[in-house]
Parts: sequence; structure tokens; C-alpha cells
Amino acid sequence: MRITQNMTSANSLYNIQQQRASLDKLQELTATGNNINQPSDDPIGANTLLDIGDQLKANTQFASNITKANTFLQMTSNALQGMSDTMHQVTQLADTVANGINDPTTTQSIVSQLQALKQTMVDMGNTQSGDQYVFGGAKNSAPPFSVTSPYYSGDETALKVEIGQSANQQMNIPGNQVLTGSSTSVPANTPYGTTNILDSIDKLITAVQSNDVSSAVGITAETKNLENGVTQINNAQTDVALRINRLSNTTSLNTNTSNTLQTIAGNIQNVDYAKMAVELSQQQTALQASLTTTSKVMQLSLLNYIPA
Repeated sequence: MRITQNMTSANSLYNIQQQRASLDKLQELTATGNNINQPSDDPIGANTLLDIGDQLKANTQFASNITKANTFLQMTSNALQGMSDTMHQVTQLADTVANGINDPTTTQSIVSQLQALKQTMVDMGNTQSGDQYVFGGAKNSAPPFSVTSPYYSGDETALKVEIGQSANQQMNIPGNQVLTGSSTSVPANTPYGTTNILDSIDKLITAVQSNDVSSAVGITAETKNLENGVTQINNAQTDVALRINRLSNTTSLNTNTSNTLQTIAGNIQNVDYAKMAVELSQQQTALQASLTTTSKVMQLSLLNYIPA
């Protein structure tokens, strides 16, 4: 096969173009700092980066949801702590009247204190997080609790948020399960207890105002109910604490997952500048050598092959 001058030129130009393309690619990688600048650079790697990007976006949303749920539960916890403190005052007064009081002035004072403490319990039950009642369920147009029977006008809707892949967390506690020990669900859902705390306070007030022999039985009964009410609120506090702890653990898990995903993405995408500098220098040298060689070859003619 005879190799013509045109074939030599075409081959030389092809080699130069290939080396120039390789150099351009290395310069692009150096300029962007990314190994993958378009899907064709590495289809598998590009797909992996897209998946990682979706997971990171999801984790960002999970973090936002957890923050919202944590704020809601912290407000709930504060309200429950206030209820617990108030209930201890109520039970102290109940113990006092259970021992018998003959002074009308003292009796009226205790009644006034119980009425004020009941109002405090209602106020705690109407605690808001932002513009949402934490114990009202999905009803938010009016306070869920009032001082008169049936006391609770909210509902038992579970307000849930997504905190991880296939992981949800209920962030609310229906107020009736805390203060009235009742449930509208079938079957009834009373996870903390069945004491109607507000009704027991009302009955205690009535018994104290009666101040007769029969009232002593009522006072004793309501004192026991109120002690159960304290346990009921404590149970709710434990539940909320467990939820807050789960949110904390999930936050750590999501953070670690995001860090791992970012490391993987960095390993795929980030350019190794030390390696790139060596390859770039080698490619520039190779291109320059090709240009020099080609320039000399292109200067040759048929006369160069005629013997002197």
C-alpha cells in the first residue's frame, strides 16, 4: 500500500485534533472543577449525582419538617409542665379540704383558688404554637377548651409530618386525651388515662361549697381522681419527651446521611487538581510535539526523496 502525502497530512491533522480535544477537555475540567459537566461525560456517574441530589433535597425538607415538629412538641411540653405544676397545687388544696375546714372564709378562699387553677388549666389547654392550638387537633378557628362542660371542642386529628424516608411523626396530642380523659374515636383512644380533670375540679369545688357531711365523700373521691389526673398528665409528658427524643435521633441520622451523600458526590464530581495538573502538562507537551513533528513532515516534498 502506497502512503501518499495526503494520507500523511490527514493522519497528522487527525492526531492533532484528537490531542487538541483531549487538551480542551482537561482545561474544561480544570476550569469548572467538575469531572462531569454534561451527562455524556459519565452517564452512570451523572445518574448517581442526580439521585444523590434528590436525596439531599429530601433531607433538607425532612430537616424543615423536624424543626416544625420539634417547635410544636416543645410548646406542648411547656404546656404540659404548666398543667403538671398547676395540678400539684390543686391536689394540695384537695388534701387540705379533705382534712376538714370549718371556717367559711377559708372555704371561700380555697374555692376561689380552685376556680383560678381550673382557669389556668384551661389556659394551658389553649396554648398556641404560632397561630395553631397545640391541643386542638385540626380545628383552629376557636380555642379548644372552655371552663364549662363538655370542656373540649377540638378534635382528634393526628397532625403528622414526614421526618425521613417512609418515617412519619405525629406532632400533636388531642387535648381531650389529656384533660378530659375521653375520646371520640371508636374504639376509644385514651392512652394516658380516663380522668376528666376539669370535671373533677368542678365537682371538688361543689363539694367544698356544700361543706356538709356528704361532701366529705365527694372530696375524697375527687382527690383520688385528681391524683390520677396528675399521673395522666405525666404520661402525656413522657410521650412528648419520647417524640422529641426521636426527632433528635432522626436529625442526627439525616445529618450523617447527608454528609455521607455529599462525600460520595464529591468523590464522583470533584476534580483532583494535583492529578489534573500533571495530565494537563503532559497533554500540552504531547500536543506541542505533534505540532512540531507535523510542521516538519508537511515541509517535505518529492524532492526530499530523490537521491543527491
